[in-house]
Amino acid sequence: MRFAPVLLALLPFASCASANYHTETAQVANQTRSASLQTHVQKLTSLGPRRAGDAEKCEQTVNYLEAELHSLNISTQREIFSAPVDGQLELILEDLTMELPEVYFFDCIRQASVRDGIANSYHMLSKVKSYGLKRVDAVDVPQTNLLATIPGTRFPELVLEISAHYDTVPGTVGADDNTSGVAVLLEVARLLKEQAPACTVRLCFFAAEEPGLLGSKYHMEQLIAQGEIDALIGLLNMDGVGYYTEEENSQQAPPGAPFFLAPPTTGNFLAMIGDATSADLAHLVEKNAQQYVPELPLFVLARLGGMLPDTRRSDHAPYWDADIPAVLLTDTANFRNPHYHCFSDEATTLDFHRLRQVASVVVAAALAATEQAAVNQASR
Repeated sequence: MRFAPVLLALLPFASCASANYHTETAQVANQTRSASLQTHVQKLTSLGPRRAGDAEKCEQTVNYLEAELHSLNISTQREIFSAPVDGQLELILEDLTMELPEVYFFDCIRQASVRDGIANSYHMLSKVKSYGLKRVDAVDVPQTNLLATIPGTRFPELVLEISAHYDTVPGTVGADDNTSGVAVLLEVARLLKEQAPACTVRLCFFAAEEPGLLGSKYHMEQLIAQGEIDALIGLLNMDGVGYYTEEENSQQAPPGAPFFLAPPTTGNFLAMIGDATSADLAHLVEKNAQQYVPELPLFVLARLGGMLPDTRRSDHAPYWDADIPAVLLTDTANFRNPHYHCFSDEATTLDFHRLRQVASVVVAAALAATEQAAVNQASR
């Protein structure tokens, strides 16, 4: 297991990072706005499904994100790569087989909910008897990770990354998965621009998460190739953070999860998941959430999250693989949300009050993590 020198110095940061209450942090955390989050969700979902195989729709998404960030005077960088798509969907109707002209990523179309979402978008769900996948010659589709940088005031060479993927599965606008995370990331950008962090914060809007974490994998490859990985403090990754319910027995546990890793049975909490490398960062997020947003229920697997395959299904996984501390913030997706990967994953299903609280948690945690990293770096 490899630890960069700077990370070795930062390992104890959770033990004291949030021991003291900071009025400035509380003020910033209280400035998150539900209205801003709702606007971002509405604007992005109005674009329609944003599947990674649709270059035009993803370009429209990146243009919107760039415009919002540039309006805040935050500089951005496009990280462009290509990914091959090689699967075409066939809908078997009552009287014919219909080939849809779009090309889709093969693996992400296999779920029945995704198929139904596409059929719904063509207003044909009632007529669909079955569906099939036809392999076609691979087509390279350009993908764009959008990176936005807020320089640190004391140690700009140290970098905390905060991420959310902007693509959706075919056939759904993905209000929760993951427009909710993207909206929070834009709101965090606004607040961190006003309250500059001690170390640099890089906001990562990742492409092509749904077909296999392609955007975050490419980003990690670039950091390693360019010798920049050792500067990373860690990652806060948001994926599906907007669906909450007070209904009893609404929350399920991942298959095979032992009883001591099982979440509460009511899906009204935000989950924070780390692996063995990420426990200190997870505890820092937890402590700041409890201190500055005590009304938000939490479920934390600070160290043992890496034991479950289902906790590796988002863009923090490449960071875990590289021994970089990374925490997943999530409403647990299909283990709670009945609209997961479905046509019905729309803005009306989101809890914008809770989403604002998530944004407050992320802002407070980012300020605390960068401040503690600066303190540790200064004492070396």
